[in-house]
Amino acid sequence: IAAEAQIEDVAALQALIDSVDASIAAFASVQSAATNSDASTISTETLNAIRGLTSNSGHLSDYQAAIAEETSIADVTALQALIDSVDASLAAFASVQAAATNNNGATISTETLTAIRGLTTNGDNIADYQDAIAAEAEITDVAALQVLIDSVDASINAFSAVQLAATNNDATSVTIDTLNAI
Repeated sequence: IAAEAQIEDVAALQALIDSVDASIAAFASVQSAATNSDASTISTETLNAIRGLTSNSGHLSDYQAAIAEETSIADVTALQALIDSVDASLAAFASVQAAATNNNGATISTETLTAIRGLTTNGDNIADYQDAIAAEAEITDVAALQVLIDSVDASINAFSAVQLAATNNDATSVTIDTLNAI
């Protein structure tokens, strides 16, 4: 009630109370979805009913997946942080896709890759990731990007193993698999 600028009459007060009740029920649905790892019943209407929450209806399926991955969501602030991280992840992944399409990975930063939910990277390899992304015609999803990142990491690790073997004058640890990974 304190957040309202002015309540004109009893009908306005009732509308506010109904809105708060709907918000509480909607948030309880989100909490239940997180606890049960099934957010398929969460809709745009559910999210829109939560007072103080902002979301993009075009990202609903991504929000559902993120909510289902959570074990709990403590409050609306935590839910907003989750939604914001999903939005940031989608924007970052779109940047990666554009970089691949345009054959120019120079704009991809460690921060861009770190923002992508579910992606594991090594910040030390950013220049190699940029080159690999630029060499791709397209990157269809985060799983495909992870495969690309993993192949870059494996190549760097294999090359380091070959360099170490050369430095030590001992190539016994270098295998065909090591060379193929480069």
